[in-house]
Order: sequence, then structure tokens, then C-alpha cells
Amino acid sequence: MEKYGDCFGIYCGRFNPIHAGHEAVINEMLKLFGADKSRLIIGSANASQSLRHFFSYEERRAFIKTIFPDIKTLPLGDFASSDDEWMVALDDLLESSGITPDKAVFFGGCEEDISFFLKLNRKCHILNRFDGTTPKVSATEIRDNLIHGRDMNHFLNPLIEEKVRNLFQTKWMDFQKK
Repeated sequence: MEKYGDCFGIYCGRFNPIHAGHEAVINEMLKLFGADKSRLIIGSANASQSLRHFFSYEERRAFIKTIFPDIKTLPLGDFASSDDEWMVALDDLLESSGITPDKAVFFGGCEEDISFFLKLNRKCHILNRFDGTTPKVSATEIRDNLIHGRDMNHFLNPLIEEKVRNLFQTKWMDFQKK
């Protein structure tokens, strides 16, 4: 914690659904900041259901809380007009939680994941998902595996895998009818 002083660890993502790669980043954040000074920002909280936004905010939050019951989560919607508007909303959300922008350290699994924050000269911490220390997985891959009934290859935490599969199957039937 010395490295970042009195800062907070912030991890923004859709977590649709949360997978082993996300977990590796969250575990690193918790190791450096502890649960009290870590926040997960669940993005696309207001998105309509689509293949990319398959699980609702409430469902994604429940998956996360099953694995990480002590971590604080915050919802953040999408903004079609600009990235700048999204960043203002994120800063407002953090400030309403008592975290000023200068006290936020944004986490990501690679430079590309947090390039937006890097361009704005925000504090960042990268846990490189391509260096072999974390599984190479994406939520898109998880959803594709769910659609085709393939093995998850340990990409989902056992605490939520059955819940994710069952919920997906129920929702997938309805989704296909739309």
C-alpha cells in the first residue's frame, strides 16, 4: 500500500460475466488496497439486453458479490455522446463516494484496457494478462461458450459457474425469440 499512499483502487468493467481474468485483477487490487479502499465500477449498468450486455447490472453484481462479498460496487451507465461525458460521470460517481480523481488508481489487465485513463494522465496499475500470469479469457469468449454449450476451461469461478449457466440458458431462450 506504500506505493499508492492514501489512494483507492478502481477497476472499471462490464463484468458480463465476471471471469478468471477479472478475478486476477481484482485480487491484485485487493492485495494492494484491501477491500475498504477498492471499488468495482460495473459499467453499462443501464444497457438494454443484447449479446454483449447479456446479464443485467443486478445479475452481474450478484455474481461479483458471491465471489467478493466485501468489495464495494458502483453502477455506471453508458453515454453515447462522448468518452468525456462518461469520464465526468465516473468522476462524479467516485466523488459522491468520497474519492477524488487524484486519489484513484485505475486497474486493468493490459495497457489497452486502461488506455483511456492513461491518455488522461490518471494513475494506473496494469496486471498484464498476456504475460502468462493470468488466464487469457474474455467475457465474449465466455458468452460464446455458453451459447454453444462448451466447457468453460476454468474461466468461471466454481462459486458462480452453475448460476451463470442456468441463468444464461433461461435468458437465451427468451433472447432468441426477440
